[in-house]
Amino acid sequence: MTAALIGLSALLPLVVVLAHRGVAPILLAMGLIVATRAEPWRLGVPYFVLRPQWSAPFVRAALFFLAFCVWIVFSGFWSPRSGASRLVFDVLGPALAGGAVIWEISRRPPEATRGLSTCLAWCGAAAIVLIAFEAATGGFLRSITPPEDMTPGRVRDAISVGRGATIVTLTFFGIAVLLYERFRSIAFVGALYAATLFATWKLDITSNFAGALLGGGVFIAALKWPHVTLMSVGGAFLVALALVPLAVFIPADAAIAQLSGHLPISWLQRLAIWQSAARDAINCLPFGCGADYSRVIAATSEKVIIPGAPKPLNVMPLHPHNLFLQIWIEFGLPGVLLFGASFFNGALALRSAPLSTLEKAAIAASVACLLVSALVEASLWQVWRVAAPIFAGVFIAAARQARLTKEA
Repeated sequence: MTAALIGLSALLPLVVVLAHRGVAPILLAMGLIVATRAEPWRLGVPYFVLRPQWSAPFVRAALFFLAFCVWIVFSGFWSPRSGASRLVFDVLGPALAGGAVIWEISRRPPEATRGLSTCLAWCGAAAIVLIAFEAATGGFLRSITPPEDMTPGRVRDAISVGRGATIVTLTFFGIAVLLYERFRSIAFVGALYAATLFATWKLDITSNFAGALLGGGVFIAALKWPHVTLMSVGGAFLVALALVPLAVFIPADAAIAQLSGHLPISWLQRLAIWQSAARDAINCLPFGCGADYSRVIAATSEKVIIPGAPKPLNVMPLHPHNLFLQIWIEFGLPGVLLFGASFFNGALALRSAPLSTLEKAAIAASVACLLVSALVEASLWQVWRVAAPIFAGVFIAAARQARLTKEA
């Protein structure tokens, strides 16, 4: 089984650069491999299902998350999109698979995970280097890999490389701590952080660049105040979830009129998107309008005219480019409360978990990166976006094992 996990991990660098959606199948395959063992079922089912330990915040987090997934299924019954309930697997699948992999890595004797940890460390570093190379060369590897992108300016290739950079940003701090625990080289980790910043800047993806910068600041703060920083970032995440409907008060039209020519078109479009999505979220209270409602209304959404844009733009392009608004729109108050309760209890569990300061700093920094992504671009139904932050957890679990190996 270890060899199979190592083999799948070895695919990560090429997948991140050439086929970003592939991170989800890799995570699912790793989870299925773990599921072939009897031990996860023998220990996990009683702990979480038959005799759940409600006093344990991690168990509460898992059960609230499962309840959130059940609510996704129920919401499909009133969604205008046929078969929307099936979308629960886009969320539940990566979560279960990733949880199984993290559990498997954490439960094994540290020495037994040495090979997997080493592979994950080098593959994470390779993914960062390759993304930086693609950014510097204008997507050279994509250009020589079929099929050829025939779109003007190779837009499709640029989008794919940019999404690979998103994966690198969301997983960087897990990779960084794993590399440090394995090789004890601050210079190497620092060089990879510089490569990540370079790639996100060169690719002109402001959210990734901002996430990497914020994550770096949070990481440094967490080295001194790990618990306070972790809970502060978690609190910011929950505040954003709770208050995001206030985006209805964004003066989108006035801002577009005043800032056109000074800000990128995509930024101005987002102001209109968020204002419209917040209005939809309020109109869909209390139970939400159902899973994938955002995609349905995208087909008939209003248009916004932004000077410089080649045509009028949708105010709902498939999803609201804000994870929190999507939860409000599609799942209403029950979805918000269940998702928030799961996240809150997860934060409590991590605060008291037997993790080092470095590992907690990596978690806090990864959550900060996720917060930026959730605010400006993420969607529940893009499975690779769900899988990417879970992979950060896989790297951190491997880092913990690497530390325990050295301490043994």
